Amino acid sequence: MTRPIFIIAISFLTISCNQNSKREESNLVTKTTDSLSNKISSEIETTVIDFVESSPDKAKILLENEYVRVIEYSLKPGEKDSTHTHPPKMSYVISGGRLRIYPQNGNPFDAEEISGNAEWSDKVGQHYVENIGKTTVTILLTEIKSAQ
Repeated sequence: MTRPIFIIAISFLTISCNQNSKREESNLVTKTTDSLSNKISSEIETTVIDFVESSPDKAKILLENEYVRVIEYSLKPGEKDSTHTHPPKMSYVISGGRLRIYPQNGNPFDAEEISGNAEWSDKVGQHYVENIGKTTVTILLTEIKSAQ
């Protein structure tokens, strides 16, 4: 029962922040950029590969409207997802573990996803992810569609 409430709360928070995006930044919202967008090519590619369409068995849409798309992403040990991109997004790690990210234009790198971490990321270019740990990694992604 607490999980659906948590997901709904995150979704409403994201929508609320999105609708107030024209206000000056305040101390209520801390901007961070996750390691994925920093390490993947700084050039934004024009090819968009929808994450849910490329890995439907690993990404489940929980909420979608004109402002956001909320996705539950789960990757079991040893699994890989398919090549995809991301629009600007917020991520929240529900259950952490070790991932290896394979950017299209760069060297693979490892990321330790820690339960409870929340991060902001701008657009992320083409990549795919492999779970190299011993635990299932589950992440809640909130993709931003509109800043109005």
